[in-house]
Amino acid sequence: MSEDSTEEEIVYGRRPVLAVLEEGRSIRRLLLVRGGHGDVVDDIVRRARDGGIPFDLLDRAALDRTAGGGNHQGAIALLAARDYADYDEILAAAGPAAFLLFLDNLQDPHNLGAILRTAHALGVDAAVLPRRGGVGLTATVAKASAGAVDRIPVCRVGNLRRAIDQARSAGLWITGLDPEGDRAFGDLDFTGAGGLVVGAEGHGLRRLVREGCDFVARIPMGRATAGSLNASVAAGIVLFEVHRQREAAGARSSTPS
Repeated sequence: MSEDSTEEEIVYGRRPVLAVLEEGRSIRRLLLVRGGHGDVVDDIVRRARDGGIPFDLLDRAALDRTAGGGNHQGAIALLAARDYADYDEILAAAGPAAFLLFLDNLQDPHNLGAILRTAHALGVDAAVLPRRGGVGLTATVAKASAGAVDRIPVCRVGNLRRAIDQARSAGLWITGLDPEGDRAFGDLDFTGAGGLVVGAEGHGLRRLVREGCDFVARIPMGRATAGSLNASVAAGIVLFEVHRQREAAGARSSTPS
């Protein structure tokens, strides 16, 4: 996965990287030189593993490019644009009308930002990302979201399938969105506690993630030649239906009999 370095806040050098780990700052990813060793490097790796922070082992030339010629000493921290929310806390607070959005390995930061903006506007309670395999909360994502990253909780989990299983155990009905889904999304009832899973651009849902969903729905296409929709467009279409159904249900429940 390529790193998005646009306006990226980075910290480099062994001691500075260790310091941000000790301070508990939100780190999107660590880049460490392959073959690096020493007490400080060992401490960085241990803290990263304990904290579930993804790290990549790269050659020195790759770190040189990221640090822009700075003396990185084989260690670089890419800081998240915003702090991540705690998934267990989000799930514990989920009520009977909770709705979560799971994003399965999205690669494009502009797509992620657009989806978060739409999710916030349409009442989604939180978004859930995997720690590895997809883009995190970069500065580009924050910009593309037009401020939504400050208004909607975004969680990062080690295993997206496990997070979906937890949500189902908590009473949420989970719908995966896939062009090969066995039903149209408009045929589903989204008025109760639930969640939507959106797959990566060009790949869709991973098999294990798809198998963890209660339903797998598709967006009916007026023209087969149109192909699949952009992830952010597809998410927006379905989230609007979720919002529409919930608004209608609320209006009905508040209407005197």
